[in-house]
Amino acid sequence: MQRNLSRGFFEDIEEKRIRPSRHPLRDDLGLTEELLASVAEKGLVQPIVVRPLREEGGFEVVAGNRRLQACKMLGVRKVPCSVIDLDDKDAYELSLVENLQRRTLNPIEEAKALKKYVDEFGYGSETSLARALGKSPSYVSRRVALLKLPANVQDELLRGAKVSLTQELSSLDEDDKNTLAAFIAEDKRLTRNDVRRVAQLIKKGDGIGPVKESLSYYTEEEARQHYLERVVGKFIAVSEVCEMRLDEILDGLDKDEWVVRDILAQQRMSVHNQIDALMKLRRRLHHHMPPAGAAAPGQPGAGDRHP
Repeated sequence: MQRNLSRGFFEDIEEKRIRPSRHPLRDDLGLTEELLASVAEKGLVQPIVVRPLREEGGFEVVAGNRRLQACKMLGVRKVPCSVIDLDDKDAYELSLVENLQRRTLNPIEEAKALKKYVDEFGYGSETSLARALGKSPSYVSRRVALLKLPANVQDELLRGAKVSLTQELSSLDEDDKNTLAAFIAEDKRLTRNDVRRVAQLIKKGDGIGPVKESLSYYTEEEARQHYLERVVGKFIAVSEVCEMRLDEILDGLDKDEWVVRDILAQQRMSVHNQIDALMKLRRRLHHHMPPAGAAAPGQPGAGDRHP
């Protein structure tokens, strides 16, 4: 849920009067040279969101701990801020929303932040939190469930493993979780379908040996082709949206303006023809891919779009 910041105001506040959030969502600020260089050269493009602390005086960061730290390191005396009066619950929700939108949290940090909202702070249920974040309740519950995974799996998530793979572990007991977690950590080429098959065999007590032998992996060239098909697919999707927007503009044009309409219609047709060319390119790429049913990692089976 987007918070309405219009009830606040913008103010340049002395850096020494601003303190970091009491409940930071990130374990590591991850301050980068790029951020420092950007602030040094251009200043803060996006103001820090703060709230006033009536009893203690000063201000607390709601969103922008990294930007504040960069200002401190660069010796910035006055920091551009958006000041808004928020209680603890609203401040935590706004911080969550911004970090989720900016994708600054790794999966474990996100899971910890969601759990604190529900369990430690008692701000509301998973359903109410999901509503506040614009997410589904199942998204919140699946994220929080990551904290029940073995430590080595959580470490893999911190190193960039796919969340979708580790979610298959949630239905297993502790020993089986460790078995499957080791399998996931050992083989970086696994797809979610692979992991699901292994999990099903483990539940039956069959072990993972037969699956290891039957898994078919993509060659380097096949993986490259899958990647290119996804890129072309994104081009097609964006172009199709463009074509629909152009149709809306043409529909709203006064019918008497037939000369302009004719010129614009030709431009719209060029977009349509470009989509056709992109779809032919995707079909050529798909022609060299594995047989139907062997979906790309993390992707459903490929299929053509309608122009």
